Amino acid sequence: MAKQRIIWTNDNFDEWLEEMKREYGSEFDEDEFDYERYCEDCSLFLDDERTNLNVDVDGYIVAFAVLGLWDGSHNGAKLVGSNVKDILYSDTDYTTWYCDRYNVRCKAVHHDGTNHILYRVAKNKEQAERLVNEIAYHGMTSEQFMRVTKSLRPYIAKEFGW
Repeated sequence: MAKQRIIWTNDNFDEWLEEMKREYGSEFDEDEFDYERYCEDCSLFLDDERTNLNVDVDGYIVAFAVLGLWDGSHNGAKLVGSNVKDILYSDTDYTTWYCDRYNVRCKAVHHDGTNHILYRVAKNKEQAERLVNEIAYHGMTSEQFMRVTKSLRPYIAKEFGW
């Protein structure tokens, strides 16, 4: 398996807490650095990442999702937009966006399970809409989806200097 390069995550409270202890040393007050403060910091860091990834793509981004729900796993799809920053939105408990060797993906943990999302670029909005329909209603597989779309990874790799 190729090394994952993290774009952004909020699944690192323990690491954040250790960093705060190192940064503040003897002035560290555990009551001040609680989970609420961590969430506030994460929100600021995510806003920064959206600014960094304000990059238009040549096409339209489509999300192919394997949704972990209370009644099992289901495929779904969504039109995302035409800017990389548009992928950086989630309403789950813990979210990690990352790049693997070829793709941009998301792991989003919530109370019912885990969603696994693959982001790819369609030629235009019309193709993107057809793909969403094929995924949601006609059983298009992720392999088929990847064959007719382009990777989003080069746009992010360029911004991060990978």
